[in-house]
Amino acid sequence: MSRLIIRLLDLVIALIAIVVFSPVMLVVAFVVAKTMGRPVIFTQQRMGKDGNLFTLYKFRSMVNRPLKECEQGELVNSYTIKLKDDPRITPFGNFIRKTSLDELPQLWNVIKGDMSIVGPRPFVPEEYDNFPMDWHRRLDALPGITGLAQVSGRSDLPMDDIIRLDRVWVESICPKLYFKVIMQTVRLVVSGKSSY
Repeated sequence: MSRLIIRLLDLVIALIAIVVFSPVMLVVAFVVAKTMGRPVIFTQQRMGKDGNLFTLYKFRSMVNRPLKECEQGELVNSYTIKLKDDPRITPFGNFIRKTSLDELPQLWNVIKGDMSIVGPRPFVPEEYDNFPMDWHRRLDALPGITGLAQVSGRSDLPMDDIIRLDRVWVESICPKLYFKVIMQTVRLVVSGKSSY
């Protein structure tokens, strides 16, 4: 029952947010197109509930060049990494990341049923090769735009803590925790803490 209630809340919140933030999304899309060219939307295959793949949407924040063309030095890990000073990120891209405006297109993922407002962040399939053995539980719930791990440290948490917090969410899904995470997310975004 809790998951059904949360799905209904997802739809209501996502629809309202799309209406409220549509002017902002239009401005972001315009600036991205002017400063970085097309495409405006970055798409990537991510692993969702029950291991099903889906296409995740974000506003593009990087130039279309490989990392090795943008900086000298050896790339330690070729799989997806968040770098605090990634040279591919444009000044406007940095702004929309810090304010989480780059995540707004994921509201369409919520409408489609690929994602929830709250849940474990979806990773690309290749990243799971390096995950701890008990990571599978995080696929028992829809991935989220935000989640317990994000409000507990965002990009700064080690992977073991992310997996642990994702498991807490999967085992404790309820509207009360859902709204608690949303409120903490709003406070984090407004403060700009631990975001890159």
